[in-house]
Amino acid sequence: MQIEEARSRIQTNCLMILTTAAIGYAIYWLRPVLLPFVIAIFVVSGIAPILDSLQRRLGVERLVAAGITFLAGLGIVFVLSWTLWGSTVELREMAPAYRLRIQEIVDTVQDYLPDRLVKESPTIEGTPVNKNTERIDLFLDSLLRHGFSELSGALLNLLMTSIVVLIYVFFLLLGSTEPLGVTGTWQEIDLQIRKYLRLKTVISIITGFVFGMAIALLGIPMAMTFGLLAFLLNYIPNIGPLVATVLPIPFIILQPEAGIVWMVIAILILSGIQFVSGNIIEPKMMGESTDLHPVVVLLALMFWGMMWGIVGMFLATPITAGIKIVLERIDATKPIAAILAGNWKPSVVSPMDSENSA
Repeated sequence: MQIEEARSRIQTNCLMILTTAAIGYAIYWLRPVLLPFVIAIFVVSGIAPILDSLQRRLGVERLVAAGITFLAGLGIVFVLSWTLWGSTVELREMAPAYRLRIQEIVDTVQDYLPDRLVKESPTIEGTPVNKNTERIDLFLDSLLRHGFSELSGALLNLLMTSIVVLIYVFFLLLGSTEPLGVTGTWQEIDLQIRKYLRLKTVISIITGFVFGMAIALLGIPMAMTFGLLAFLLNYIPNIGPLVATVLPIPFIILQPEAGIVWMVIAILILSGIQFVSGNIIEPKMMGESTDLHPVVVLLALMFWGMMWGIVGMFLATPITAGIKIVLERIDATKPIAAILAGNWKPSVVSPMDSENSA
């Protein structure tokens, strides 16, 4: 009997491993189809109460309310695309000033280098030829051309993906008058995701607005873009705020007529905004809304980032929180759910409990 039980347990574990591997491969292989649909599910979970309120107050049918939501989402996508494109145009206009700034930095560095390390510039008919300036101009021109081509492709891809997501959202809203979950486990998942998205969105809006205003007041270009990036990256725990803080630093260094003291103050101001948002405001407002251990959140970011890229990192926390709720409902996977919540003791205590019950 013991041999058969052990054999059955081994077979069950092997089947679970193979099933998990197959599901993981399917998630990765089907990401072009699954990704817009999963995004649409989260969007619907967040805006379903707003749509219900709109339907009640205006007294319109579900189709009309869903159509208004679709058009509003389409307008937001175009506004965001226009903002990003306007920032690149502003950056292109600032290119000559950045060239001069880079040349000043190169000259300053050369002044501190030993004479034997600095080669003399060649002359043509007594006029010195500055090769550094030529190299900087060629580098910036190449960078701008490459940046504009990459940005155009990214904006087009964003526009097409957003339209697909909005189509999914439209039909999901149209197909049901209830939220995604109706009863039981799915209702709990829907409520927890909705609570997380609501709080995270409020915090991200505040952070992005203050961050963008600080950049504008400091006179750094692309303030709207950096504010928008701070808003979006705030959805990625731990890593996102750090990236949002680092992105404007090259523009702070290249700011014309900027001194060392001003650079340090500007970096400290932007870092302070992210620190207050991530360590003071967010813990007080969100608390334990996801009930996930911080290490589990980091592992989820790496896993879903590997599976679905940057969008997977945005969705990692709510997806993992939903998986934990499902695991809590199955007796065999309750220890895994406890580990995701940071409770490492159930597996040690359970044998004693089983002996006592016996």
